[in-house]
Amino acid sequence: MIDLVVVGAGPAGLAAGACAADLGLRCIIVDENLQAGGQYYRQPRPGAPLDRRQEAGRRLIERAAQEAELRLGWSAYGLDEGRRLWIVRDGEVERLAPGTILLATGAFDRPAAFPGWTLPGVMTAGSAQALVKGQGVRPGRRAVVAGSGPFLLVAAANLLRAGVDVVEVVEAASMPRIGRWLPRSLRHPARYVELAGYVVELLGRRVPIRLGEMVVAAEGVDGIQSVRISQRRSHGGPTRPERRVEVDLLCVSYGFVASTEFARLAGCDLTWDNGLNQPVPRVNQWQETTARGVFVAGEACGLGGAEIAQVEGELAAVGAARQLGRISEQDAVRIAAPLRDRLRRLREFASLLPMLFPPPPELHQLASAETIVCRCENVTLGTVLARVAADEATTINELKTTTRVGMGWCQGRVCGSLLPGTLASRTGGRFDGGSAFTARNPVRPVPAAAMASLVVPLPIDVTPSEAVDREARD
Repeated sequence: MIDLVVVGAGPAGLAAGACAADLGLRCIIVDENLQAGGQYYRQPRPGAPLDRRQEAGRRLIERAAQEAELRLGWSAYGLDEGRRLWIVRDGEVERLAPGTILLATGAFDRPAAFPGWTLPGVMTAGSAQALVKGQGVRPGRRAVVAGSGPFLLVAAANLLRAGVDVVEVVEAASMPRIGRWLPRSLRHPARYVELAGYVVELLGRRVPIRLGEMVVAAEGVDGIQSVRISQRRSHGGPTRPERRVEVDLLCVSYGFVASTEFARLAGCDLTWDNGLNQPVPRVNQWQETTARGVFVAGEACGLGGAEIAQVEGELAAVGAARQLGRISEQDAVRIAAPLRDRLRRLREFASLLPMLFPPPPELHQLASAETIVCRCENVTLGTVLARVAADEATTINELKTTTRVGMGWCQGRVCGSLLPGTLASRTGGRFDGGSAFTARNPVRPVPAAAMASLVVPLPIDVTPSEAVDREARD
């Protein structure tokens, strides 16, 4: 009997797996990546040295691997009505039917559509981070790092260490806004010192940090050759002319989008999160959602960072053990008390980030009619707006049927994240900025044979190919 299945081997999932095993639960951690750690604890290529963050991640990974069953390279792609989780690796399919499920699916970089954003050499800061730290690949020679939030500083510093010439960091937040909230951040000296260290490193390497500006376009033919940078209209200072900077790499980050597909498939109620600027699963004090036995922890249920994710993961493990009757209510409350105290302190700092670095409203106005908004199906913003103007689509799902947005390889993760806000700002509020495509199985692209496991309900010891043959005979 599997007591707990954790989807995601990042900080939340690893901490939950280790804690669950300590509480006597049989736990399986599933992750589609070949290495555990997630984005924050991303491990380097074999033989490469570890930095302090990676060393902390390595210790957590080793602890989780000793306490729980770690299945790497397995992609969770389906969740059926019986709360059975379908996973696949190299065409091999398995069905897991645990007593409880923890969704620690994390978040991904918020996409931003602007002219030229599909050019080779334009990527999210998270993608650049993965190439540099996980694979030792230098993604370009001369770069601009742009967007909003402290992750820009981290990405820029890692690019510098990898030998990339970072020309400048372009931060959309203005100095007046940062200065307004900065005193409150001083109450959290460890975080402040960490961020200040990145600023000192960048300035020491003569990398300017431009505040109150945005990249409005990328230019090039077969790849990016330059970016256009403009002062934000809400900057409030003297107006400066638009600048053009020659680069072969643009790394963009405007925050993150929570991976909520599995939570929506499970029927979990959602609530609005100001940090992620999107709906996320509603959870109680044990990190349990409104779908009984389904827990969520980490960035999948709100902005916070690795420390918050780990504490939430441990709380979810305690909640699962409590629900399954492995520990008493009294013991659960006792174990959870220090975790909740720590979580409260950590969330105080996390709550400052949306105030310091909110997504700029101008972000939704950058795309032109010719700008592609669905990369998988090559659908432009003009095509989408024409369907809306003709009253052929009044919801995001109707747009899907009339334009094919959301039907491609990424299954709506990219266009489903940027279209609602863009359409809400371009149509006078006719579209809900918090809407999303309906979540459907499979959540991830899978081989056709794996699909049979979802539509042909047979025992797990029957392979998908055998299932198809049996269905044909019947």
